[in-house]
Parts: sequence; structure tokens; C-alpha cells
Amino acid sequence: MTIHIVTGLIPNQIGNLKDLEVLRIGGNAFFGTIPFGIFNISTIRVISMAVNNLSGHLPSNMGLFLPKLQQLILWGNKLSGAIPNSISNASQLAIIDIGENSFSGLIPKTLGNLRFLWRLRLEWNDLTVESLELSIFSYLSNCINLIDLALGENHLNGFLPKSIGNLSFSLQKLRLYNCKLKGSIPIEIGNLSGLITLTLTNNELSGLVPTTIGSLRMLQGLHLGGNRLKGTIPPELCYLRSLFELLLYGNNLSGHIPRCIDNMTSLRHLNLGFNQLTSMIPLSLWRLTDLLEVVFSSNSLSGSLSSDIEKMKVLIILNLSRNQLSGDIPKTIGGLKDLTNLSLAINRLEGSIPVSFGEMVSLEFLDLSDNILSGEIPKSLEGLHYLKYLNLSFNKLQGEIPTRGPFLNFSAAAFMSNKALCGATRLNVPPCEEGGPHKKKTTWPNMLRYVLLAIGFIMLTLTLAFAWKRWKKRNPKSLAQADLYPLVTWRRISHQQLVQAMNGFSSNNLLGEGSFGSVYHGTLSDGMNIAVKIMNMQVKGAFKSFDVECEVLRNIRHRNLVKIISICNDIDFKALVLEYMPNGNLEIWLHSQDHYLNMLQRLNIMIDIASALEYLHHGYSTTIIHCDLKPSNVLLDEEMVAHVADFGMAKLLGDRDSMMQTMTLATFGYMAPEYGSEGVVSTRGDVYSYGILLMETFTRKKPTDGMFIGEMTLKHWVDESLLTSILDIVDANLLRNEKEHAAMEDCISSVMRLALDCCAESPTQRIDIKNVSATLKKLKSKLVLHIRTS
Repeated sequence: MTIHIVTGLIPNQIGNLKDLEVLRIGGNAFFGTIPFGIFNISTIRVISMAVNNLSGHLPSNMGLFLPKLQQLILWGNKLSGAIPNSISNASQLAIIDIGENSFSGLIPKTLGNLRFLWRLRLEWNDLTVESLELSIFSYLSNCINLIDLALGENHLNGFLPKSIGNLSFSLQKLRLYNCKLKGSIPIEIGNLSGLITLTLTNNELSGLVPTTIGSLRMLQGLHLGGNRLKGTIPPELCYLRSLFELLLYGNNLSGHIPRCIDNMTSLRHLNLGFNQLTSMIPLSLWRLTDLLEVVFSSNSLSGSLSSDIEKMKVLIILNLSRNQLSGDIPKTIGGLKDLTNLSLAINRLEGSIPVSFGEMVSLEFLDLSDNILSGEIPKSLEGLHYLKYLNLSFNKLQGEIPTRGPFLNFSAAAFMSNKALCGATRLNVPPCEEGGPHKKKTTWPNMLRYVLLAIGFIMLTLTLAFAWKRWKKRNPKSLAQADLYPLVTWRRISHQQLVQAMNGFSSNNLLGEGSFGSVYHGTLSDGMNIAVKIMNMQVKGAFKSFDVECEVLRNIRHRNLVKIISICNDIDFKALVLEYMPNGNLEIWLHSQDHYLNMLQRLNIMIDIASALEYLHHGYSTTIIHCDLKPSNVLLDEEMVAHVADFGMAKLLGDRDSMMQTMTLATFGYMAPEYGSEGVVSTRGDVYSYGILLMETFTRKKPTDGMFIGEMTLKHWVDESLLTSILDIVDANLLRNEKEHAAMEDCISSVMRLALDCCAESPTQRIDIKNVSATLKKLKSKLVLHIRTS
């Protein structure tokens, strides 16, 4: 007998169904505990309750009365407590899949007694092992039918033992990612001849990549990224002709890329980024014509790009940034018509940008910044209709910037520090000369047309000015409308639609976790990308935080504030559906090795944040205090425009109030001193947080960094450096061009003085956010003028 239940609480009466064999209620919205009676049904073969909101723990005697149980599938819930040792008494168990919960305690050794076990997935819990030698592998060697073993995202905290090679020869999937594993990878891992996937990413593994991995001839996925492996890439890996993914990024690997790499004919994804690889890219690489992704960024690769690059017809991602590549970009690169992401930034490439770039019709992301490219920007790029991001900065380009197609949306940052470009004034470049080589000679008919257009523009301006004056009388507190976006058209999105959009709250969709909940990325059925903030109702204050954020976000509208799309407000499920920001948050860009922001990008971001605060403090009918401004609450869209997010701690002041007394749980390091000592919040508290954020953005030092002890804080550190040399503390990435040091020092010194004005101890002595915004815009204009004329 099979029972299909749609929704609701799990009835206790199910435990009385003595002939029940299969119970499948996964992918619903059940909450509460699992009735213990279910674990007393002696006839049951399958218990499947994955992807619900179930909580509580498993009964300590759960295996004693389940002689026929073959499948226990509980992943994607909120279950906690220990995994009972008695689980092994259910001796027919073949599948245990209880990942993505909150189980804690030791992984039971008794699991090794399950001789029919072929899938054991315990990933994404808080489980530990008894000893540093990870004795669990010794016990699991008894499970001769084991095919799938996943223990990732637990606290194994130890060394991989040699006994790992004694696991079942039938083992196909071994996933031990993010477990704090140490030491070297045992050579005995080569005994697991049946392996198809080996995942050891994001651990603390060191030593060499074992040559014995080359004997795993069935291997399709080798994932060793994010460790401390050193030495060379062993050529024995070339024997892996079935390999689909090779991920060795983020290690200390040196030497050259093996020339025999073209033997790996099944390879589709190759990521060797963030290592210490040298020499040239082997010509044999370009023979792998079925590659979809190649990432070699942040190494020391040299030489030029081969014209054979055109052979990689299906390539989608190519990232060779931050190397020492030189020579011209081959014209044949235009043959990569499926390429969506191309980054050749921070190399020594020279010559012109090939006209053939216009043939890469799928291109969405193009970064050629920080090279020695010269000549004009090809007009053919105007035909790249899908191009959303372009960076040609820090080159020697000249001539007119194209004006059509995707170039209508690019900002000045895409073209800065080229010196000889001309075009629209919004791009911070000089206008192209009339009659020059980049402009057609003006004729009388053209001049007449311009005169008529000018007259029409003046009349339109006068009309709009009159309308603005009338509107301003009715809305005296509003800011410039250029910064406002239209009120969002709300959509009805159900709980079930959100579950589907986020693949059942899959960990792969998790963007981050906060004090009151988690944020997931999702895609609606119509293709719309969304971010979903799901409140954890178990946390004290979550209800209030949800209500505050709803009240704030449903009415405010500004280009630098995150947009709300919908609200899901059920009794047991509360979520905010927000605009998705593909470039993540500012914290990632400041403190991740594989991200980089130039000077103007940082200034633009801080101007955006100041504009958002100015609106919150002065541009809305009710004064809004954010109360938790920090890098992780600043999101970046496709164009790197900043959007302030997370209003769960926000406070609203009445018309007569300038401050209020409250209990505020702002983040340590960014919190104004009066928040903690007096419990008083005001708009000047946000200004203090902004000042700390301003310092962090240009120094890349967190206020909680270990170097700040006692009276030495980030603020004091910056203050003292202004008396000596501010360049000693600034992010070194901003000082690569020595010719600009003087202008950079002047600008950053002014920025840091402004930051200190924001962080005055007394709230009344702090600068107003309006003046902050105006000052930063002046500093940016001065810097751009210097870069353009130097």
C-alpha cells in the first residue's frame, strides 16, 4: 500500500497503519516532528520525507522495529540531534540519505554493519568523528556494496587515513568537501578503481597530487580545488580519458600545464585558476575542441595566444586574466560564437581589439582591462546584443567610443584611463572633434537640424521645469527623480512556486545566511531570477524583523535600494522575494582573492551608498535609519551599481523625532558608539557606519581584523596614517600605476579625512550624508580629470 499526502501536518494515525510499505511525502511543506509510530511499522520498506520543514530528532530505538526498511530519505529538513546507533538494526537498509539537516554528534560506527548499504549521504550537517584518523572509513570498509558516500560540510577535522583505500571497489562517488581535512591525500586512494566522482574541495589538504589518481580510469569528476596542494600537476592525470571536470583551482601548484592534456578527450570543464603555474599555455590544449570552460586566471602563464583558439567552437567560458600573456589577440578568436564570458584582463596583451570580436554573438561578459591594447574600439562590438558587462579600462585605446547597441548602457568605468578616447560626456571623455577623423563634417542641413533639435529641447526643458516646480510644492521632501525607480508591480508568488524556483531549498541555491534567516537564489517558471529571504521563525525577533522589512521595502523606491517583488506571509512560512543581484555583495569584492575593484569603481559604489542613505534620511516622508550598514548588506548588480539591502533592523522616525531610544543589535565594528552605550539611534549612526565602510573599502581591512587590539582601531589606524603616508595603508591593488600615485594619494587622503568626519565620537559633530555625497562626487570628478589629462 502506498500513501500520497499533499500538505499539512503528518498525522499521528499513520503510525497505526500496520501494513504500510511505502511512505513518500517529499517536496511538501510539512512541519513539526515525525510521529515516532512510523518507526514501529514492521512492514515498511521506504520512508521518504525529503524537502519539508520537519524538525525534532530521531528516536533512539528507531532501527529496532524496522526489519524490512530499505530506504530512509530525510534530506532537506531541519532535523537535529544524534543519529541513533540503533539505526544499524534495520539491517536491510540500502539507502540512508539524511543530508541538509542539523544532525550533530558522532557518525555512528555501527553503520559499517549494514552489508546492503549502497548510498550513505550525511552531507551538510554538524557531524563529527571520534578520532583524527577518521576511523569511520575503517568501519565502512565492511559495506562491500557501497556506491555513493557523501560526508561533505561536516566537522571531520582530521587526516585522511590510508584505510580510505579499503572502501568498496564498487564505490563510484566520494564527496568529502569542506570537512577541514588536513595532511596529504593518501596514495591508497588509487585503489578505488570504480570511482566516477572524487570531491575533496575546500579543505586544508597539502602535499602532492597523488600520481595514483591516474589509475582511476573511470573517473569523470576530479575536484581538488580550494586546498593547499603543491608541486606540479602530475602527467599521470592525462590517463583519465573519461574525465569530464578537472578542478584544481586555489592551490599552490607550480610548473607547467601537462602537454599531454589533449589525451583527456572527454574533458569539458577545466579550472586551474589561482595557482603558481608558469610557462606557456600548451598548444595541445586547443585540440580539446569540446571544452566548455577554461579558467587559468591568477597564475604566471606567459607567451601569446595561439590562433588555434578558434578550434574550440563550443567554448562558453574563457578566463585567462591575471597572468603574463603577451602579443596580439588572435583574429581567429571571433570563431568562438558560443562564448558568453571572456576575460583577458591584467595581462600584457597589445595590438588592437580584433574586429572579429563582433562575431562572438553570444558574448555577455568581456573584460580586456589592464593590458597595452591600442587602436580604436571596433564598431562591430555594437552588434553584441547580449553584452551586459564591458571593461576596456587601463589600456591605450583611442578614437570614438561606439554609441549603439550595448554601448548605450555602459558607464565611464568601462573606458577609464585610456587617455585618447572621445565620445559622450557621460563617459567622462572629451567630445570627438567636429570634422575630425571620428566625426563627419558638419553641413548646413545638419546644422539646421541641430538648431531645431536644440529649440525643441529648450521648450521641453521649460515645460518639465514648470511641471517640476508644481510637483516640488506638493512633495517638498523628495530627492531628484533620476534616482527613483517606478513603484514595483507586485506579483503573487505562492510558497510552492518558491520551493520549485529554489529547487526545494537546495544548498546549491543558498546565497548566504543572516541573523534572522537565509537567502536563496531562485528562477521562476517564466525565467525571472529572484533572491528569496526566508525568515527563520525559530529565532527570537524574526517576526518583528520581517514586519519592519515589509513596512520599509513596500513603499521606498530608489535606484540604490534593493527592490522587493513579492511577500509570502503564511502562518508558518514568511519570505521576501527580492531583485536578484548577480555580482553578489561588497564583502566578496573586498575580501575575496579572485575579485578586484579599481579606484573609480570603489568611488562609484560609495557614492551609490551615500545616495541611498540620503534618500532614506531626507528623501522619504518618514525618516528611515538602516541601523546595520556593512559590506555584506551592499549588493551589486550586473553593472556594479550598489544597492543597500537588509532592512530587518531598520527604525522609522516620526516627523517630530530626530532620534529614538531602542535596543539595537547592529554589527560589531560598524556600530556607532552611542548604540551600545545609550541605546540611542539616529541618522548620524548610519553616517558612522558609512565612515567605517568607507575606510574598509579603500584599505581592505575589516574593523574586526586581528591587528586591531585595545585602543588601536581601524579609525585610529587611518587617523595616524594621515600624519605619515596614507599610501602605507591603502589597498596595494590601487597602486599599480606609479604615475598616478600623486593623484591617488591626494584623493585617498581626502576620502579618509571624510571618513573620519563621518566617525566623530559625538553624533552632533558628524558630517551630514548630503555633504558626504557631494564631497565624494567632487573628488571623483577631480580624479577623473587628472587621469584623463595625465
